[in-house]
Amino acid sequence: MKSRILTAMITALVTIILIAVAVYFIFGFNSKPGKVMSVNSPQGSFEAYVIESPSADPPKQSLFIAKAGTGEFRLVASLPEDIESTQTIYWTEEGDKAIFVTNWHLFVTDVQTFNTMKISLNPDWWKMHEGEKTFSSSGTPVVMEELILDGSDSLTYRTNLMTQPVTVSLTGL
Repeated sequence: MKSRILTAMITALVTIILIAVAVYFIFGFNSKPGKVMSVNSPQGSFEAYVIESPSADPPKQSLFIAKAGTGEFRLVASLPEDIESTQTIYWTEEGDKAIFVTNWHLFVTDVQTFNTMKISLNPDWWKMHEGEKTFSSSGTPVVMEELILDGSDSLTYRTNLMTQPVTVSLTGL
């Protein structure tokens, strides 16, 4: 009788371990964060890049700026998991500001001060689904249709949800 109980306990333990290992590999927890997008500044002094971290509910991205050849970097922003992802990266001609375009925001960062301006692109409100512990937006996709950099002083943008472009001053950033 004792050997049956011992066998059942060992079988249960092995089953739990096998399930845990399967979940670990299926959901990508064995992988490491990786660079998914990178753009160098026009002068080559800086690199703006996006790191995607392993997640059960991807994407899970973080935005960074690094000094070229030094190994030094700074975190610009961590994007909400499963909601926001980077579409593209721009630099001003002077190479002093990096612009990360996501499906929800523009992140404009001055590489000297690391001050960052966050501009919302999506007018949607979020809705909590009671009892499900989940939330969603209307699902309306936002697409950047126009982005004009006016030197380092301002930028003009328009999305598919806008009829007129908007100009944003970058002075004082």
